[in-house]
Amino acid sequence: MKNEWIVIEVKVKGEFVDLISAVLAEHGSSGTVVEELNLDTFVVPDSDLNLSGDYVLQAYFDAVSDPQQLVSEVEIAFRNIPVLKKQNITFKLGASIRMEDWAEDWKQNFSAFHIGNHLVVRPSWEDYIPQLGEVVIEIDPGMAFGTGTHGTTQLCLEVIAELLDRPDPPVTMLDVGTGSGILALGAAALGCQKVVANDLDPVACIVARENINKNHFDEQIEISEQPLEKLPGRFDLIVANILAEENIRLRQAFMEHMRPGGWLVLSGILKEKEPLVRAGFADLALEFFPSRYQEEWVCLILRRSVMASPS
Repeated sequence: MKNEWIVIEVKVKGEFVDLISAVLAEHGSSGTVVEELNLDTFVVPDSDLNLSGDYVLQAYFDAVSDPQQLVSEVEIAFRNIPVLKKQNITFKLGASIRMEDWAEDWKQNFSAFHIGNHLVVRPSWEDYIPQLGEVVIEIDPGMAFGTGTHGTTQLCLEVIAELLDRPDPPVTMLDVGTGSGILALGAAALGCQKVVANDLDPVACIVARENINKNHFDEQIEISEQPLEKLPGRFDLIVANILAEENIRLRQAFMEHMRPGGWLVLSGILKEKEPLVRAGFADLALEFFPSRYQEEWVCLILRRSVMASPS
């Protein structure tokens, strides 16, 4: 498992923060920080950025043998973007960061919290005595998205908890883009009998496997790195906490993996993109239930028609 990350620092005007963060992600950045603002997969850039002000973006890349060559490759990529050609953008190699340092920073802001009536999520460094009827899962931050503190993750966990508390709870679940494995763990802890945690990122799969082993859910949760289109099986519940556009792209694959009467929970979606995602699923044999909201995020809940024929 990779344990060290290279940091490339980019000095840029505020009006180009969004664009440059997106380009850095396309060229392999695992996360971007602008000063003290996290710009990872789901976090919205601060709307109060001074458009004419100067900001330093720190982009995190997998460690390579020649970091300076990586900086050069990133510079070349930006020189090919017309709108940036006349901008005074500087690139330099920053200090590398180890996973232990990254995880240590999380400890300041991550403590045990409750989801629904039964689930408790806690970090390993914090003791918690479960009350009657509570189940506890332990998650430590690593270089994979998901400790449960993010709004999209909490929305998904809340819906999972409610569905598993129904008289006819889902028996099987597919977690698309599992990250740390927290959604899969939450479902297993709440009684889902079989969960497949799917992610194309091998680091995420390693982190998820470690968390699953630590919580002793090896028999209930299977890790898969296969593309969703090639993954076998059909499920009572599919949860996808990924970007809005990815949810739409995978819509047919979701249908092929969802049993008639099965549930589909979609998040990682900004409120402003909810109409886009709804439109993307409107022509499918799915019933829309009321959406859930937290801050700028939305979670969509859909159910496949019981009478739907197999895809």
